Amino acid sequence: MANNGRKSANIKDVAALAGVSVATISRYLNGELDRMSKKTAENVRNAIEKLNYVPNSVARQMKTRSSKMIAVIVSNVDDYFSTELFKGISSILESSGYIGVLFDADSDDDREQRLLKTIGSQLFDGVIMQPANNPQTITEALRRSMPIVTVDREIDDSPWPQVVINNYEVARSVSHHFVQEGYSRVVVLTSEIKKARTRQERYRGITAEFKHVDVLEISEVAHNHQTTYQQLLHLIQKNDEKTVIFSLKERWFLEFVPQLVFDRVIDNKRVTATGFADTDYARRLEPRLKLISQNPYFMGASSAEVMLNQLQDKGQKAERIVIRAKFE
Repeated sequence: MANNGRKSANIKDVAALAGVSVATISRYLNGELDRMSKKTAENVRNAIEKLNYVPNSVARQMKTRSSKMIAVIVSNVDDYFSTELFKGISSILESSGYIGVLFDADSDDDREQRLLKTIGSQLFDGVIMQPANNPQTITEALRRSMPIVTVDREIDDSPWPQVVINNYEVARSVSHHFVQEGYSRVVVLTSEIKKARTRQERYRGITAEFKHVDVLEISEVAHNHQTTYQQLLHLIQKNDEKTVIFSLKERWFLEFVPQLVFDRVIDNKRVTATGFADTDYARRLEPRLKLISQNPYFMGASSAEVMLNQLQDKGQKAERIVIRAKFE
C-alpha cells in the first residue's frame, strides 16, 4: 500500500478500498464518468487520493521515457496575456520536440487544484503555470514530483524557477511620471487585487507615489459592463482633481477606456489613462496614450527555455528571471 512507505498502491488496492471492480477504476481513470454514479466516482476519487495512487502507465513512463508533453496552466484564456504566453511557450517547446498542452484555470483557485491533480495522474513531463495557489498546495495537488516553472506570478522563497516582470518598479515609475505631469489622483481599474501577487505589486507601486487612490475591482467571473462603467464614471467625476485611470490589466483597458474616449471623458488634460498592455490592440485604440508594454510571448518563451534546461538537468535552481516592462 502507498501509505506504508514500502510499496506503491496498485489498481486492485484502489478497487478494494472503493468497493468497486477494477474495470470501474479503469473507466474512472479514462474519464468515463457517465458510466458510473456520482457517489461511485466520489468513492473512487477518495480512494485514489488516500492511497496516493499513480496509474501504472504513468509510473512506467516516468521510469523509462519522456512523454514529450508539458502541461501549461494559464490564469484565464479570456486574457490576451494568457494566449500570448502560451504561444511563446509552444514556440520553444515545439522547436525541441515537446508539445505544450493548454489548461485554463479560469481565475479559480479550486479549479487550478483540480487541474493539477489531473496533470499529476497523467503522462506529463513538467508544468509551466501562472499560479494562483501557494507552493505547498500546488505540490500536494500534483501528488508526484516533476519540474515546475512559474510565470507572471511572484512567489517569495519559491522552490521553483520563476519568470516575472518588474511590476512594482515600473508601476511606481509610471505613477511618478504622472505626478510630475500634475495629476494628483488615480483610479485603479483591476481584478481583485488580493488574489494575485502581480496586482499587489503594481498597486503597491502606484500607492508609493499617489496620495489619492480609488480602486474599482471587477469580477473576472461575471460583471455587468454598463453598471461597472457607471461606477467608473462616478469615481472619475466625483471631484475636479487631475485624474489618471490606471488599468492593471489589458482586458479592462480594452473594455472600458475606448468608451471613455468616445464619450470624451478622457481629454488628456484633466483625465487621462494608462495601463499594462500585452498586445498592440490597446495602443491602436488611442495612440495618444502612453502605456506599459509587457511581452507575454517573450515571457512564455523564456519560461519554456527554463523548463527545457530543467528537463536536461542543466539548471534546476530556483532562479528568478525578471523581464523589464517599458513605458512608451
